[in-house]
Amino acid sequence: MSAARPAFRTSLLLGVVLVAASACASWEAAAPGQAAPDAAVAPDATAPGARASAPDAPRAERDALRPCTRADLLGTWQVVRMGAARAVTVDRSNPEYYPHQRYVFAANATLRYLAAQKAITPEDHRALAAASTAATWAVDETGRLLTQPDGVPRQEVSTCAVLLGAVRSEGGGVTGEPGDLLLTRLDAQGRAVSRRQLRRLDRAPE
Repeated sequence: MSAARPAFRTSLLLGVVLVAASACASWEAAAPGQAAPDAAVAPDATAPGARASAPDAPRAERDALRPCTRADLLGTWQVVRMGAARAVTVDRSNPEYYPHQRYVFAANATLRYLAAQKAITPEDHRALAAASTAATWAVDETGRLLTQPDGVPRQEVSTCAVLLGAVRSEGGGVTGEPGDLLLTRLDAQGRAVSRRQLRRLDRAPE
């Protein structure tokens, strides 16, 4: 398989962080799915000791996000924005940082993931759909995303947030849409490593 061909990965170390909606607009991403290694990643609001939003915080901020449910994740998603923590060295040869990524959360609790250096084509998506799965997923009662790749002893725990309203950049462009998912990959100590913004594909490529 050449370097330009899609790379399939099912060992997901993804998480979601509950952050202020303004964080969407602050990510540095010149193109859909482009990693922004210098973009700061907000702390996990569900981590022990994390501070909750102040009671007098603007209503728009307090109501911007909610924890995910299982029903929220079902379907096919594409990554539209990425950001990495400042302390992380981004290796762009690693499929985790490829500019085009897609996720399929199936109702039977299986998870498929595709990363590619070029735009994902319908043929690529069909290959993804036909590939064997090696990971399962679930959402717990607190809205955390739990993934279990085959052969990995430790369950990967993430948090998950759904964007409830549109987010606009200072220039007026829309950087977040209602229903987008905010995902943050966490390390073994629960520290944020990278964040992804996912948008649902209403119709899977044929």
